[in-house]
Amino acid sequence: MVEQPRAVAVDQTAEGSLNPYHAIVRGKVLAAFEGLSLHDAGPALSLMAEDVCYTFEGAHALGGTRVSRAGVAKWFERLFRLLPGQFVIREVMVSGWPWSTRVVTRFEHYVAPPDAPPYWGAGVQITDLSWGSAEKIHTYVDT
Repeated sequence: MVEQPRAVAVDQTAEGSLNPYHAIVRGKVLAAFEGLSLHDAGPALSLMAEDVCYTFEGAHALGGTRVSRAGVAKWFERLFRLLPGQFVIREVMVSGWPWSTRVVTRFEHYVAPPDAPPYWGAGVQITDLSWGSAEKIHTYVDT
């Protein structure tokens, strides 16, 4: 039996950075994943540029590249419908300056598909930001 997480978007990361900017970005990333665990894409979408390029790797129903915030919003609707679940964040690494920031997030995702047994998956997301706005996001998952 696959055990479901006890809390929403469980933060299992270390305390973070002493750099105040990095700490703010880390907090926003954690809030975005918490929203996704509640099936609320709003916090994640609010971090994205209008012309964000979001790639979710894989040759499957969720794989591909979206090139607008509106396209990503539709993709999140599909994600919530096909693979409802919750995130456990294992690590958030922030580097760079406000005009060129990279965030690497390592996570686990508890997935409870409507017509299949629940399971745990692992993934890594790489996000490039400029002035606090995500311009490029690339998600790799092991399903």
